[in-house]
Amino acid sequence: FDSLRYEPYVVIQWCPDSGSSDGIAKPSAPYYDERFSGYGKNKIQLISHLRFLGYQFSVLPDGFLVHHPHPESKAKNVWNNVDEYDMHKDMDSLYKQYLQELMKKYKASLEESGTAFVAACNKR
Repeated sequence: FDSLRYEPYVVIQWCPDSGSSDGIAKPSAPYYDERFSGYGKNKIQLISHLRFLGYQFSVLPDGFLVHHPHPESKAKNVWNNVDEYDMHKDMDSLYKQYLQELMKKYKASLEESGTAFVAACNKR
């Protein structure tokens, strides 16, 4: 990529989990964590959760996506204004806490299965 502003987009098929104990169909992929609301870290949080669940990621070289430009949201303006607001710092702290929660939640099952979460890509 020619810019660090590109973001990965993830497409996940909604597949109901047939093994739910209450008989109510739920997606097999996790939902976004609602603590990451407004702006910042919501997509990163979801990708991290998918990695811990062992999801495999692929690049679709012939695929494309159209993003319709829109005005910046008030939340993004707050995110970018680090001199007056703590949102950026707060989301960074929350994300670190979230990773600890994932480690605690999935550590036993990862050790038991002998697998590890899908590692992040290394920078070139």
